[in-house]
Amino acid sequence: MAINKNYLQLEFGSGKFFDYSKEKKEDYVEHTSSKGNTSYRKYYEEVEGILESVSVYDGSFGQQISMNIKNGEEVYYVPVDLYDQRGNVATYAESLIKILPHLEKGKLTTVRGYNFTPDGEKYAKIGISIKVDGVKIKPEMTNAYYKNGKLVEGDIPAIEWVKKLSKNKPSASSLEKKDDYLLGVLEQQTERLKWEGSQEQSQTNTTSKPSTSVPKASPKEAFEPAGNYDDDDMSDLPFG
Repeated sequence: MAINKNYLQLEFGSGKFFDYSKEKKEDYVEHTSSKGNTSYRKYYEEVEGILESVSVYDGSFGQQISMNIKNGEEVYYVPVDLYDQRGNVATYAESLIKILPHLEKGKLTTVRGYNFTPDGEKYAKIGISIKVDGVKIKPEMTNAYYKNGKLVEGDIPAIEWVKKLSKNKPSASSLEKKDDYLLGVLEQQTERLKWEGSQEQSQTNTTSKPSTSVPKASPKEAFEPAGNYDDDDMSDLPFG
């Protein structure tokens, strides 16, 4: 049988991956954009199969991290936008990059996105959750952050806040240090998890190195909320 290729997208607001269609299809739901355009989407609570590769490629809205997952005759290209509108590593991408060191090609991999606000909390939890061979994966690295003016150590450089016009804003230099660290990890891990020429030819994406230039942001990220820079509480996340 022929391989059926499924090019998914990630809906920022819900954290769900979906397949897009201009035409009405079975199992697809109608979606109306903010401009009134109607399309159809098939949502996936999770995507599961054998991980064949992870790569960075140039998508329609800028660079994306793409996981190539095969389940029988179905191949899923599962993308996460690398940058947000401000040109920094996006929230979903950061979450995925922190997990990449635990992934292995050829393993049963289950992927889902999440975006929810736990009861009683101010900030949303946004990211990617992954199981390998049925076991939930925890991030390989932690974020450094400031709490009550004191630095809490972590692997990823902390965001430093400065006051400008009576408002606290993240400093450009600390954002750059954080992004440089994450992009370094991404480049190393995509080299390790890249497509090999000896593998069966279900891969079609053209890979590229992460760029530090600012790409065009996708509409779903245009109003991305500010991240919570405290270390993640994994107990509340999907696959718990």
